[in-house]
Amino acid sequence: MAEGEIVNDKSIKNAANSYVTSSSSVNSALLGDKLRKITALFFDLDNTLIPTRSGDLKAVKKLSEVLENQFGLSKEEANTATQSFLKAFRRCPDNSQTSLDSWRTYLWREALPPRYKHLAEQIYPKWLQLRYRYLALSADFIQMLCRAREANFLLALITNGPSNAQWEKINKLHVSQYFDCMLVSSDLPWEKPNPQIFYAACNFLGIAPTQCVMFGDKLESDIKGGCLAGLGATFWIPLSPGEIDLNDVEYKPDFTLKQLLDLYKYFPSLNNTRNVRGNSTGNATGTSTQNNITTTLSLAHGASAALPQYRRRGSQISHSRTISTCYSDLQRQQTHHQPMQIEQTQHEQESQDEFTFNERANQDQYRQRRGGSLPTMDYVMNSEAENSSDSLFC
Repeated sequence: MAEGEIVNDKSIKNAANSYVTSSSSVNSALLGDKLRKITALFFDLDNTLIPTRSGDLKAVKKLSEVLENQFGLSKEEANTATQSFLKAFRRCPDNSQTSLDSWRTYLWREALPPRYKHLAEQIYPKWLQLRYRYLALSADFIQMLCRAREANFLLALITNGPSNAQWEKINKLHVSQYFDCMLVSSDLPWEKPNPQIFYAACNFLGIAPTQCVMFGDKLESDIKGGCLAGLGATFWIPLSPGEIDLNDVEYKPDFTLKQLLDLYKYFPSLNNTRNVRGNSTGNATGTSTQNNITTTLSLAHGASAALPQYRRRGSQISHSRTISTCYSDLQRQQTHHQPMQIEQTQHEQESQDEFTFNERANQDQYRQRRGGSLPTMDYVMNSEAENSSDSLFC
């Protein structure tokens, strides 16, 4: 796609020819009304921020060379073993009856030829090291996330999958430092495309759904979920755009990006972000920029969470407490019908949107939370398998 081009899927017939040229900037009248009020960016993890599918392929390809050169396997044995492991890992990446390390070591033992099975304990850590080398956030993505924070956008990570596997990625790749809110589906009663998981992020960040956009590679989770939740816009980054005819898709993305970095064309404020967050926070609150501490919401089983309730750009409040206490506070907030207040400079319609959002949350979102604990969900989507597979709809 040429420099300066933007994409709007509502003007095309299919993803194969989905890139159209626009002579205007992202601040044009066509996109301005929809994107100018956006204050939060929601991101999927696998195959959006990190290259899970291609990274896993690169890791086993490199490991095949290691097996051949360091452990004495023939080229055919090494290729067969690594492909067998990858197939089994994608099919069942996690086992709730044992640890991630034990399960993956077992998968390697099963994949190796009989006379090399005793090497599984040595081979597994080499694969793990290679995997995270190839899954690492690119320097361009890190810069993009930092610029978004400096431009005063709130950032949320919303990912489907088993808790242990997803949090391992988040921790090993040091992703949490860039986000204000991180949600893993198996820690919650919902997974994408259920709109409730998007509402949870909105509620914790103190914003209305119409103030948010979703970036993701999956039509049937990221894009459909964003549409069902009424987000301000959805951005699709397809892995193989030519495979999908959007005429056959019920929930269509608002925009299609050739790559995630194309978001700069839609949010030009990211191109001029020097000290934006610090300056705006200091001006809005009358406090020094040293108080501008990033607050991260991490909903994990039994873990404590830093909950940015009533958080605003320029008014960041951190509440460290247990999950049970967090939800008890949210229930009290909803019980007393205290709609979130928004900045006075925002449009009157945004205020109505936020009030409507809170009313919806009052009616159903936290009705399940009377006990205050998060149930263990056995039916959550297998993120490792779906994100390593060839399906674009999972």
